[in-house]
Amino acid sequence: MDTLFRIHSDLRWLLVAVAVLAVIRLVIGWLRRESPYDPISRSLMLLFSIGLDIQVLVGLIYFIWNGIDADYWPRQRFEHLVVMLIAAGVAHLPRRWRSAPAPVRYRNDALTVLAVLVIVFVGVILLPGGTNRW
Repeated sequence: MDTLFRIHSDLRWLLVAVAVLAVIRLVIGWLRRESPYDPISRSLMLLFSIGLDIQVLVGLIYFIWNGIDADYWPRQRFEHLVVMLIAAGVAHLPRRWRSAPAPVRYRNDALTVLAVLVIVFVGVILLPGGTNRW
């Protein structure tokens, strides 16, 4: 159980690193009005959304396993789960504008990653200990 929690806790820092790299690359592409949308940006966005999906999956397994093991389901964990599912859904929004012009994709993708980071921050604050977890 502790190993699963540790994986869930440590994976977030890898996702934060990918998100920072993605935002930097996407903002540069947006400001330079680069065209076409480059493979590095595409890869970073794919890595970010897949990483977030894995994080949600590990968290869901931990949520269920710990709830069964401890025989209780704290309200804060339900709230955290719902907020993180919303974050994962938002992380997949860039698929909707993949046919848009490159500058629009850069802008939308950068704003999406930033929005996901804000949603994740809100989800972490909902847990006991909140910002002390950072």
